[in-house]
Amino acid sequence: MERLLLLLLLLLPAFPAGAGEPYFCTREGRTLYYERYDAGSTKLRRTTTFEITSVRQEASGQRVDYGFTLRKASGAELYGGTAPMSVRISSDGTVQMDLGGSLRAVLRNLFPRQEITSSGGAALLPAAMKPGDALPDAHCVVDVAGVKYHIDVTEREVLRTERVTVPAGTFDAVVVREHKVERGPGHNRNTWSDSWYVAGIGYVRHDTYDRNLRPDTSEVLKNY
Repeated sequence: MERLLLLLLLLLPAFPAGAGEPYFCTREGRTLYYERYDAGSTKLRRTTTFEITSVRQEASGQRVDYGFTLRKASGAELYGGTAPMSVRISSDGTVQMDLGGSLRAVLRNLFPRQEITSSGGAALLPAAMKPGDALPDAHCVVDVAGVKYHIDVTEREVLRTERVTVPAGTFDAVVVREHKVERGPGHNRNTWSDSWYVAGIGYVRHDTYDRNLRPDTSEVLKNY
């Protein structure tokens, strides 16, 4: 009987009945590989890799740890190599992305001997997103030995659902637009983006635009 109960527990879904599947990969050991191109071009600008290293159950949902790596088109690593990051997924499938924690992880690669702290809320991706939904703003401040970097993500909205084809396949996605302003010494950007999110994977396409919504880059999922 005990073995049967254990088997039933192992077969239970990670999220309770009625909860939507999160817009993030929760398969331990899975690697997602993306390529980014200049808009309207086949010239490769850089690559992005997410390697899911750990998926752990918590009282309120799950914690997913992953390694985040950016590379130049040549294959050379950017920003000090792989940065360890994590997201939390609540019991209803909402993905909670810690913007400050992610930036802190990258900066820790670059400045390993400096004290680095971050504050601010998470950027949320509800599992039940639908066209017309307005998503909460997200703000964070990262302090590197007294030097501060600010990230403000605002005007987040669900534009539509659509079927999208990328090198990794064809998917039914929900498209989210947001406005991102980054401020700090040597790094000031004002951009917009559209992201195509697929349940159980995360984004499969990510297009960026300048402050006037002129196309800049397009990143697509190559394999996972």
